[in-house]
Amino acid sequence: MGLIEDEVNEVSRLCCNVIPNSKLITCMTSLIRVDINQTNSRQLTVCLRFPDEYPKNKLLTEFKSRSMSITFLERFTKVCDDKAVEFVGKPQVMGLLKFVDTYLRENPLCIVTEEIFNVKKLLSVTSGDLKLRQKSSSILLTAKGGPFYISAKFHVPEQYPVERIQWDDCDCNLPQALVRFVNGQAKEIARQCVEAPLKKLKTNPEFQPKPSLERTFRFIIAAMKGFPEELCPSCEKLALPSTSQAVVETDADDNFLIRMFCGHIYHQGCLKKFMSEPPFPPGGKICPAKRKHPRSDRNHCGARKQSVSDKSELCQQRVTHDKWGLNDVKSAEAKWAHQQARVRELEEVIDFLQ
Repeated sequence: MGLIEDEVNEVSRLCCNVIPNSKLITCMTSLIRVDINQTNSRQLTVCLRFPDEYPKNKLLTEFKSRSMSITFLERFTKVCDDKAVEFVGKPQVMGLLKFVDTYLRENPLCIVTEEIFNVKKLLSVTSGDLKLRQKSSSILLTAKGGPFYISAKFHVPEQYPVERIQWDDCDCNLPQALVRFVNGQAKEIARQCVEAPLKKLKTNPEFQPKPSLERTFRFIIAAMKGFPEELCPSCEKLALPSTSQAVVETDADDNFLIRMFCGHIYHQGCLKKFMSEPPFPPGGKICPAKRKHPRSDRNHCGARKQSVSDKSELCQQRVTHDKWGLNDVKSAEAKWAHQQARVRELEEVIDFLQ
């Protein structure tokens, strides 16, 4: 009996005992196939073939998976090929199978390899950083826009993508209105990736959980990139100040920022002036912004892509907010008329005194 036959017998006896959650599918001198099922998202089929002049040459390795991305499988094949060099000249099968099992356990973020690759590619043309923490299965994302940043630690659960990514607090130097929006909308995007809508859609009756990491990160990165460039629709000046130190946190200040449901950001003083002056159309004021906002609250979980035509369309949405509801036309007109009457009275008094 030769070395290959001895290894085949050894794998047949030891594989399922040495490699937890594994199943030996094929064990022959022509092919060894083992299924490793650590979690729902870490399921891998290992196919090993003996080369000519074995063990002088390393095993031929191939991976297949329904749950793990092609990007990861391609990279992991190279990692295992490099590792197999260490086993050349001696029995290789059990050593390589142990390495595969250990690698998957020690690198839980392997299940989001393709998403991480895509996010890094996006950050390379924007601004920010991505740090991986394999032991805690977490990712530290820092997204930047001008002098502003947001940073948070995201945890990838074992049952991902059936379970969404999780995070608690975030470190951010944006005004609180924008911090609440980014954090809240990002969590809503992640939630809708894993929870079926209450009302089933005719076009997609069977809900399937979707990966939430890349969708969430793309929203945060795009929002941070766009904030420093946004204009107040009323005064048409930059909504945010040029430095983070100049951010106004006092809600009584005219430069305090208010984000409307249409997505646009107003200076509080500009909004007050806009809402209190005519015209007063039936149903309330219309946002004067010169384009629709790509992150309007009316868009599907803030993730709808802005079409080319949107860039030239006026906003045309009602100016609505928890604090700034729809105008009552008659009361708004009466208030404006009263204010104008007082102005005229004061002008008459000044003219009389002069």
